[in-house]
Parts: sequence; structure tokens; C-alpha cells
Amino acid sequence: MCGIAGVWRKRDPIGAADLSNIARMMQVLAHRGPDDHDSWSCGRLALGHRRLTIIDPSPAAREPMLTACGQGVLVYNGEVYNYRTLRQVLETEGCVFRTVSDAEVVLQALHHWSPEKAVPLFDGMFSFAYFDARDGALWLARDRLGIKPMSVAETDGRILFASEDKAILACEGFPCRVDAREITLRLAWQSRDSSYSLFEGIERLPPAGLWKIADGGIERRRFWHVLDALETARITGDTASDAEHMATLQALIEDSVELHCIADTSIAAACSGGVDSGLITALAKRFRPEIHGYVVDPLLGHSEAGNAERTGRHVGISLRRVPVDRNRFFELWPKVIWHLESDGWHASHVGLLAMAEQCHADGVKVLLTGEGSDELFGGYAWQASSMRAWRAWSWPARLFRSKRWLERKFQRLRQAPFSRSIGHGGGWSHNAVLRALSPDLNFLQPEIFDRLQPVTPLTDRAFLGSCFFDMYSHLQDLLHRHDRLSMAASVELRVPFLENRLIDYAIHLPRRHKYRDKTGKWLLKKVAEKHIPRENIHAPKVGFEISPHFTAGTHGLLRGGFLRDAMKWPAASIDDFVGLARRDVASRLRLVGMELFLRLHAGGETTGNLTEALHAAARDADRA
Repeated sequence: MCGIAGVWRKRDPIGAADLSNIARMMQVLAHRGPDDHDSWSCGRLALGHRRLTIIDPSPAAREPMLTACGQGVLVYNGEVYNYRTLRQVLETEGCVFRTVSDAEVVLQALHHWSPEKAVPLFDGMFSFAYFDARDGALWLARDRLGIKPMSVAETDGRILFASEDKAILACEGFPCRVDAREITLRLAWQSRDSSYSLFEGIERLPPAGLWKIADGGIERRRFWHVLDALETARITGDTASDAEHMATLQALIEDSVELHCIADTSIAAACSGGVDSGLITALAKRFRPEIHGYVVDPLLGHSEAGNAERTGRHVGISLRRVPVDRNRFFELWPKVIWHLESDGWHASHVGLLAMAEQCHADGVKVLLTGEGSDELFGGYAWQASSMRAWRAWSWPARLFRSKRWLERKFQRLRQAPFSRSIGHGGGWSHNAVLRALSPDLNFLQPEIFDRLQPVTPLTDRAFLGSCFFDMYSHLQDLLHRHDRLSMAASVELRVPFLENRLIDYAIHLPRRHKYRDKTGKWLLKKVAEKHIPRENIHAPKVGFEISPHFTAGTHGLLRGGFLRDAMKWPAASIDDFVGLARRDVASRLRLVGMELFLRLHAGGETTGNLTEALHAAARDADRA
């Protein structure tokens, strides 16, 4: 929806330099909110806001927004979809509203109820800064799964915060230094993008972060975590029939899609042809009959456009193809990395930016997508493969193993319980150095597994735990790219599967409703059969693929580049890394992507220059 920025002075009042920094930050964030902008300052705090008007486009809904008494101030990014219900409650308690915006409901709720009470009631995607002049406290918050971003940097005299890292980097005097450790973690395929910055001195508010800033410094809290919300008795005690679960899930998804269709502007759907986006598209048609869809159509390799058009015909919507050829890929790849503030490790990132730019060109401000379903309902192959190692405890396999052997095996596997765990199934399971790469994620895995202790058999426990872990690893990368690349084109991307009641329902589903008969997302697919073509539902899951030919030849950029210097590669190893990038497309995307990132931020090159460099490298490779 928007971009936010702020400066908090620890001691001195806000000065001219701080106001200049707010203006710089808002300029850098213009793509997040091209429709309007404003700023506010008082005492030790300055706030800035870039607005993308979606709900209540009137000037009265401009931010920063103040309460009538002037004691509460808000800058807010996102949507709280249950704002109408919250407004009714607040009105019964005496609150008076001047707009019909969700932003004013968020402000009044925070001011009337306090952030600790109000934030857990918000159902949607959001990040915000709220200042309460009554006690002089500044609050920063992010939604429970981190759909909307917030970056923070603390210096000797100030705390800076904004929707993106690059806004903080625009502040005068703040150094742009790339963190070599973060480069290492990303090259080691750690999930980092949503919660960690590649720049020294910048951190990201974590999912469900609720930070209080006052004279005593930053008090870091969280208002939600799957381990706190989980009630294992609901899983183990589930006796509902398949038909009952199908009816419940159908109703929950319908309610969520209806909420996500609230907008005073046009809405479209990202319809890839798969189960998730197809179901969202079909249901959205009920609430927004004029809705149309988009699908990325790579002109090399596999395209999902055919399946997407089958869904479009079935539900009665028009579908617009977004073509991507090699020239378009080279044009967008550096832009992707600039907006992601990371290495852009997957070729699909370019497709998402191409789709968002087409939406913007068509006047579409809101795009519905199906992300989050695989994590909540068990749609990934690696979640099912997490069960394999635990089959030694199944009957009758354990008859052939001693109790001592089973206990030793259990303790070893418990440290890396899921198939995507570092060290899973190998001798590195207990390696402290390897775990130290990303301890918050790697030690979360046994914590999740232990929390599911009442769930039997162990294979079910491993499967469900793998799904929960993906909410804090794989999903975080997806949400980060979705926000950055859609907002790069001033388009808000909404994720109806990540609605509060759907999240709660999904985390308490037994394994049999997620994975059955070698089929992931079993229950969700049963619901989808009522709405979209069966051929699409039961097709093999392939994800979004772009041909390796799009990036072929770009490995030459690694010679004499910034990544070589940052990683201190010996000269004798350069050919090996170039050869690896030439042979393996995943390594090429990651290594060349990181090289592009460093050239942008350490070398000061432009995205246009890097597009030319990609073409030149490809031509050189063709001639070699």
C-alpha cells in the first residue's frame, strides 16, 4: 500500500538535517506510494509517508495521520482487512471517525486500546510506526508472518526506520557497507531475505515484531509465533470428517477472499494455472465480477500460460499473458536485484516484476495471489520427504532395531528433523559451526519438533513440523520478493491464504488432511475440485520455471568482479567458480546475482549499465 520512513532522536530535538533525511527517504520510496506524500515532526520524532491510494482515496486519509486530540500519530503500510468490524467496536466505545479508511481504524485502535491489545486483533498485512505522545513511546510493528517489511538502523544519536533498506542508506552520513557474513549465508542457501539485511548496521523487524522505543532504548517483543499459538490437543483430538473439514475450509477461504477484495480501485489475479492461484481467482470472481488475470509467459522453455488459460475459461475471466524474452530478462534482472536488496537468486523474480509492471501499465493497483498455501497445507515435496527418516519407528520396522539404537537415532535426528534441515541424515548434524551460520533458524527446528511431541506417529510429527518451519524459512523469502517486486511497480500484492483464521485452522490440521495417498494439499485440492479444472489440480507441481538459456553466458561477469574481492577468492579458484556458474543454472543465478548486487551498491553502477554488461557477457560467451 505505501512506504514509511522515520527518524527518532535519542536526546536532541529533530533538526533540519533530520527533515532533509526524511525527504531523501521518501524520494527513494516513491515507487511504493506515487499517489501522495506528506511528513510530520515534533520533538524528537520525524515521520514520512508515501501513499498508494487503495482504500478511501480522499485527502482526509492522508498520512502521517493524527488523532483528533493530536496525541497519537501513525504512518502505516498495508491493509487490515477486518477494519470495518474493529471500527464498529470502537464506535460503541465512543470513538468518532473522520474517514472511511482502514488507516484511521488502526490509529484509533492503537490509541484507544494500546498496541499490546490492538495489534493481535489486526487481520491483514501491515507494518507501521505509531507514536503515543501521552507516554512518549514510539511503537514499530509488523504483521504475524512478515508480509509487509520494516528496516531499522540504530546509530549513536538516532534510530532510523523505513520500508526498505535503501531509504536508510539514503540518509546523509549513513555508510553503505555490505556485510560479508550475509553474503556468505546467502551463498550457503540460508533463508535470510525477509529478516536480515545485506547491509551493515541495518536490521529487519522480524515477523510479528512489536518493538517499543523510549528513553530506555528498544524493547523488542513479538505478539505471535506458531509455537505460542499451537495447541497440539486440537491436532491429536481432531475427529471431524472429511466432509466437515471441506465445508470449514471452503467457508474460511471464501471469507478471506471477500475481505481481500475490499478496495476502492481495480483488482486482478495472478493466475499461474496451479491449484492455489486458480482457487483464489475463481472465488474472487464472485466478489469482483470484473476481475481479470495475469500469467507470465516465458518465450523460452516451460510456460504455465496454457494451464492458466484453462482455469480462466473455466471460471469465466479473461487472462492477459505477460511475455518475457531474453532481452526483457536482461533488462529486468538488475532492477529485480535493486528492489530486492539481495541477489535475486531465482529466475522467477524477473517474471514477477514483469507482471507487476504490466499491472501498473494497465492501471491495476491490487493483485491477488496464492502464496502461503504450500506452507500451511503441505504442498512441497520436501515436507513429505521429511517423513522418510522417521519410518524406523513405524510398525513393524522397530521390531528389528534395539531400544538403544532407536534412542541414539532419535536424538541425532531430532537435531535436524526435517529434510531441509542443515545436516539432515548426515554426519554434520551436530556440527556447531554449521549451525552457527543461522542459529535462529537452525535451532528453531528441534524446538518445533519438541513442541509437537504429543503428535504421533513420528512421521506425522516430522511432516507437520516441516510445514511450520517453512513458515519461517521458505515463506519468508517468498513474501519478501512479493512485497519488493510488486511495490517496485506500485502494485499491492495480497495473499488471501495468510489470513488469521486460515492460519489458525491450517496449523491445527492433522497430517492426514494435508498429505494423503501421496498427495500434498489433499484437503485443499478437494475444495478446489469444486471450482477449477481437475486437470490443473492433479497436474505435477513444477513451480515457476524459466529456461537456463535466459542466463546462459552471464558467468563471465564473475571474472574481475566485486564478488571475487568480497569473498577473497584466490586467483587460482576464479576459473573454478566461473566454470561452476557456467554448468549449473542455480549457482549461476546466485553467483551472478550477487555480483550484480555488489556492482550496484559497492560499485555505484546503474541498472542500465548492468543490463548492457549482461548482454556483453552473453555475446562473449557465444563467441568463445
